[in-house]
Amino acid sequence: MTRLILILTGLALLPSAGWAQPTSPLEKYRKLRFPARDENFAKGWQERVALEYEIINAADLRALRNALKDADPFVRAMAARALGIRGDRDSADTLAELVSGDKEYSVRLRAVESLGYLRMKPEAIQRAIKDRNPGVSWVAKLAADQLKSETDHARQLREAYATPIKREAMGTAKVGQPAPDFTALTCDGKPFKLSTVLGKKPIAIYFAAYDG
Repeated sequence: MTRLILILTGLALLPSAGWAQPTSPLEKYRKLRFPARDENFAKGWQERVALEYEIINAADLRALRNALKDADPFVRAMAARALGIRGDRDSADTLAELVSGDKEYSVRLRAVESLGYLRMKPEAIQRAIKDRNPGVSWVAKLAADQLKSETDHARQLREAYATPIKREAMGTAKVGQPAPDFTALTCDGKPFKLSTVLGKKPIAIYFAAYDG
């Protein structure tokens, strides 16, 4: 009788057929309709940006480390970026291996970028400067500079990503129309608001024209 009760109790604790585990940020990234390929530059970027915020802020560190060996290069690249921004020094060895051996340039780029954020593995960063892909080489040079910098770029990025992004605000900037006002941090960590300078002096806003 006791055994029967235990079995019935165990069955009662099993999830119903309609119950499902919440989808992790990485799994949602894996299932993107428009992955971060060149041909999707103007398609689905809002969803990719929103998921990047979610991954950096909420993804489990162990899951991110495991994702460095994922079969999907987009997942590997995003995991590498997130771990660098999160300051996960335990992932440095695997990131260095990706810098040297991953066949996808986007993964090598994100891995060496993160080694710069972590300020680790200078030998891997130096090797990446000679990478056959010019994008990887360029990012590696930036990472090498970060090794000598006193600025904690990873901390600055964590602070930037900590502020939620509004989906409705994405894509509001239009060619030929006044620039929408925004607030952000400069590269030296100071607050900047566009309306304080707009119309008063020339201004150029530079940003990286790609996403994860």
